[in-house]
Amino acid sequence: MYINNSDHKLVVSENGNANIENYVYCCNTLNISLQRFGCNLTVLSNKPEEILKYDLKINVEKIDFNLSVPNDIRFYSAHFKIDVFKYLAKNTNNYSILLDNDIICINDISENFLRIIAQGFPVYYDITDQVYPAYGREKIIYDKSLIMADNSIGNWAGGEFLGGRKKFWNELYNECVNLWDNYQRNYKNLHHQGDEMLLSCAIERYSKINCVINIGTIGGISRFWSVKTLHIGKPIEALYDNFLLHLPADKEFLSQYNFFDNNRFIMDYGHYLKNKNDRRFYKRLYNKMKKILKKLLKR
Repeated sequence: MYINNSDHKLVVSENGNANIENYVYCCNTLNISLQRFGCNLTVLSNKPEEILKYDLKINVEKIDFNLSVPNDIRFYSAHFKIDVFKYLAKNTNNYSILLDNDIICINDISENFLRIIAQGFPVYYDITDQVYPAYGREKIIYDKSLIMADNSIGNWAGGEFLGGRKKFWNELYNECVNLWDNYQRNYKNLHHQGDEMLLSCAIERYSKINCVINIGTIGGISRFWSVKTLHIGKPIEALYDNFLLHLPADKEFLSQYNFFDNNRFIMDYGHYLKNKNDRRFYKRLYNKMKKILKKLLKR
């Protein structure tokens, strides 16, 4: 969690309006949910004191963030994830998993993922099928090729989940550093600005000579959008057997959630989705009726 001071307001999002309290309590939700299944969470931050003042039982560690990020770039704070790669390359001996904080753990780690960890294979989360409908295959291939200075196959990595041993983190960091100058020269014309652009290019380069496994194919994590998207996602019911569930549009829900039972979470999130969809339906109905009324009044 990179925290930026802007006009005396602590922010962690690209638009400067994020409520840091939501992010901290998302970390708390993730931490408690992981502990139920025997996993430990460490939050990495440049300002641990801002997290610890909430007096939650979260392990927070201070690390240095040295990447020189342009001030006008979107998803400014997310770029400092590259510095986390460097930290993990130097300060971890075992297998480490890097997660975003708007995630909840709902099941044990699957047996095949445990075997992947035991054998030390690195993992990432491929979301190519989610981004093609939004940006187009050709644009993604072109932008990645621009950054890589090489022909890209156009696959896309989600930034919410990465895992591996220190050798993987070191090579991933070096790949991102090698891409950084090209990225800085071209970021204003890219379809996406953020760590996922660098990560997607770095993973593609890394995978040319190394084995890296898509964790999404073995129930490691799934990203679920509770808002309208251009891609057709799987229904939420198909994702409940995952180890982790990423809910990027539901940070407020996660920050306020405090009951940790798998069956109860599924029920509670189902109610939340129904209420959210109902509100969306009535809002559309209201707007439609308002347009009809305006036409009638004109007549």
